[in-house]
Amino acid sequence: MPVTPNALPGSPDLLLEMRDIVKVFPGVVALDHARLTVAKGEVHVIVGQNGAGKSTLMKILNGAYRKDGGTIVFDGREVNFATPHQAQVGGISTIYQEINLVPFCSLAENICLGREPRGCGLID
Repeated sequence: MPVTPNALPGSPDLLLEMRDIVKVFPGVVALDHARLTVAKGEVHVIVGQNGAGKSTLMKILNGAYRKDGGTIVFDGREVNFATPHQAQVGGISTIYQEINLVPFCSLAENICLGREPRGCGLID
């Protein structure tokens, strides 16, 4: 699943680099040296067949799964998020296709659900 942006590894324009990511579940190699690079200002869509490892790669990025090998560099620093909350604090957010929307909230409110700006303990 290699994706190559315009920015080269080590470039200041490179926002995210996932190199040689490995994830093994009992009896299944879910990711075998997967790579993803994203330059600042780029938007990527991860597309593939069921079981291709799309969700697994994203869950490793956002701290829901631990990788068994490889390196993740985000905004110039190596990261290994242990939880999704830690990833959010570090600047990574994931919006899943199967998201359950709150019907009385706007699209923007649903996207920011749980990350609303706050002041004095109230949502601003």
